[in-house]
Amino acid sequence: MKLLALIPAHNESASLASVVTDVRQHCPACDVLVVDDASTDGTNGIAAALGVRRLRLPLNVGVGAAVRAGLRYAAPLGFDAIVRIDGDGQHRADQVERLVQPICDGQADAVLGSRYRRPPPGSSPATGGYASPTVRRLAQHLLARLLSYLSGQSVTDPTSGFWAFGPRAVRVLSEHHPTGYAEPELVLFLHRNGLRLVEVGTEMRPRLAGRTSLTAPRAGLAFARVLLALIVVPLRAAVGESRR
Repeated sequence: MKLLALIPAHNESASLASVVTDVRQHCPACDVLVVDDASTDGTNGIAAALGVRRLRLPLNVGVGAAVRAGLRYAAPLGFDAIVRIDGDGQHRADQVERLVQPICDGQADAVLGSRYRRPPPGSSPATGGYASPTVRRLAQHLLARLLSYLSGQSVTDPTSGFWAFGPRAVRVLSEHHPTGYAEPELVLFLHRNGLRLVEVGTEMRPRLAGRTSLTAPRAGLAFARVLLALIVVPLRAAVGESRR
């Protein structure tokens, strides 16, 4: 498959080189696009030195809008799948093959990598396990239950940023990918528009450096937005390509 690793990054200068190296080691045929979300710490210069495709946004628009910009950039380039790998190092490139397999098999338009779904037997052991804080895990569990009910399929990791998108999903999401902290809303959007979503178990690790931009106030706003999306998104008309 012709693959692209789409790496949204905001102030990830301490980890970006390691993330790109990980992709090149485990997915040597994978092209790389770094979407620099108006970083102020030299992230853009590091991406330039690494010799990858770069898209620098003039304003900080948030991870969801950054992913949409990257998908819009990549849509005309004919990739068979685009894998979102965050710039903080939590997503392991040795899991990419597992993530894109349902797209390769024609079973999915989008694939969500879950920290909480058991990987298949024989998987490589995790390197430095991932554990969410208790309060965040409880909120994730609540969202997972709501999304599972509304989508009619099991969702175990509604805030995971480890995704793979096939061509049909790329065409739709390049114009309509939710903005902000968009992952739970994205699950609803895909379901509402008839795009096939599969969740697979993947292994992740703690971020390599720095701190999350999802502070407590932002987490509260994100959770409120998700609750609103649970009401609004199912009522929206299907969009463009998804009607075909």
